[in-house]
Amino acid sequence: MLDKERIKALPKIELHCHLDGSIPIATLEKLAKKENLPLEQLQKAVAPKKCLDLKEYLESFDIILPLLQSEENLSIAAYDLIEQVSKENICYIEIRFAPLLHQQNNLSIGQIISAVLQGIYAAQKKFDVHANLLISAMRHHTEKQNFDLITGIKNLNIAAIVGFDFAGDEQQVSNQEIKQSVLLAINSGLKLTLHSGECGCAQNVIEAIHLGATRIGHGIAIKDSLPAMQYCADNNILLELCPTSNIQTNAIRNWQDYPLRLFLENGVKCCINTDNRTVSQTTLTDEYLLLAKHCSLNFSEMMQLNLNAVNGCFAKEEVKLQLIHKIKQSYDQYIKKSDLL
Repeated sequence: MLDKERIKALPKIELHCHLDGSIPIATLEKLAKKENLPLEQLQKAVAPKKCLDLKEYLESFDIILPLLQSEENLSIAAYDLIEQVSKENICYIEIRFAPLLHQQNNLSIGQIISAVLQGIYAAQKKFDVHANLLISAMRHHTEKQNFDLITGIKNLNIAAIVGFDFAGDEQQVSNQEIKQSVLLAINSGLKLTLHSGECGCAQNVIEAIHLGATRIGHGIAIKDSLPAMQYCADNNILLELCPTSNIQTNAIRNWQDYPLRLFLENGVKCCINTDNRTVSQTTLTDEYLLLAKHCSLNFSEMMQLNLNAVNGCFAKEEVKLQLIHKIKQSYDQYIKKSDLL
């Protein structure tokens, strides 16, 4: 049976983790003191356990983003996130963030990305975590802003930047409206994951796949559409599920309605993620523990969810092979034991 200590000890993969939403509270306090901002405001950095909707959930970032407007603070945040995930044996993580949200003090795209990478590289010298970056564009930004962002990324030519994402309100700005920016990102050699079907409908997910996404951020809206589930299964699309976040934003009403079993039964590939560790007050260990409790997740299924993440991640093939070996070797002992019970 899955328990917290064993879940924590087993190697895990995370593909959907926002930097700004996952900075440890202690780090936020340190940055707030440094910037002479009132500490009591940080209470709002943690979203309510049950929000009215995604909009209320996202209000937490209004408190966090002012703390992430300098190169030093961005480096600190990235370092402390890697340190945090190392404590629960996350051996590979793709960290996503939106550089355009960190320009209040006129930092360039290059300065912002370099600062985050500096923190990651420093942490990787100390902690056994392989990390890559996903750059997020925002749906509410103009096409020119996002074009300039993509061009800037391309000119930087940094190997650790492995993918591109669009975040933001999919109900206000449709996938069709971001089509040209997405095509530019793909033509620039970036692999694509898109936030879709988090608060919209199943059709948003289908549109995202048509645009070139091989992974979908959240995607839970397909639970209401058997054809959409079949389409995802047939096209080997990976859903980046974020259970606590989905329930917190009211995308899913409660744990009884969480569609993990439905997806597994219909051959939809999924992986498990935190979304925003601090805003949602969760860890990847907590996410798996909740799935064990509410969705009867077992060792074999947990291994498969992590293998799905490896196969769908944007790392180099040699990194994927190493991760697959590590996961199979670590989980096999528990799977064999549970088979004997």
